[in-house]
Amino acid sequence: MAKSRTMVMIVVLILLSLFVITVLYSLSFIPLFNISAIKLFGVSDVSKSLENVISSYYSQNRFNLDFDKERARLKAFAEVDDVTLIWSFPSTLEIHISPTPQKCLLSDNNSYYIVSNGKLNRVRDDEVEFLVNRMVVIEVLPEYISYLLNYGVRGELDSVLELIASSSEENSALITRIKYDNNNGDGFGQIVITLGPLSSQLFVKERVSKNRISDSIKVIRKEAESEISTYTKKSMIRYDLYKDALVKRYSSGDINYGK
Repeated sequence: MAKSRTMVMIVVLILLSLFVITVLYSLSFIPLFNISAIKLFGVSDVSKSLENVISSYYSQNRFNLDFDKERARLKAFAEVDDVTLIWSFPSTLEIHISPTPQKCLLSDNNSYYIVSNGKLNRVRDDEVEFLVNRMVVIEVLPEYISYLLNYGVRGELDSVLELIASSSEENSALITRIKYDNNNGDGFGQIVITLGPLSSQLFVKERVSKNRISDSIKVIRKEAESEISTYTKKSMIRYDLYKDALVKRYSSGDINYGK
């Protein structure tokens, strides 16, 4: 008797499954459910490549879209931290995007990379231009990229990126190039900030605050403005920044500005 009931339940479940599949298949042919409106939330602008993916949803039937698959497809973009797809009856698709919180890209002169969830991810070629125009690009050695890809993002890098991003935002008109040298993996390394308009380079040798960097750039700018010849020099003037000192390097000797 129990065996018969089990068989009946199995048959009923199979029939219900076939019914649901048939209904969904039928709905996928009804034009009423073809996406005719897309509402984008969370961002004011996206890359052309991401825009193309989003636009491709127009005219697609809601029941032909696998939301889990499409969510993974959208999250593959470096500019996207998270995304939610919501269908509004009968033909509206809402896309809620949480943009990446990262403000820096790493570049080894061949590719661009972004830090996401403790890992280094290569930026898609069709997304590079959009992100380069909106983020701080930091030059690093290919060996350092290999280290991060193999072992993950560890040590000081997250705080270094935050320091560079905040310093660059405040001094964007003066900073023309940033390089990060790190030969010891997880340690601080060295930040090299090129101040093109001031014909100067600031070598941040130790971990310091954003205000310390900004104050040092003010000192360099004041010196550059007081010496017109600084603007016409072909070689860069080097300054080394430590926790307790800003040192101007001369071939004839150094000038220590102290704190």
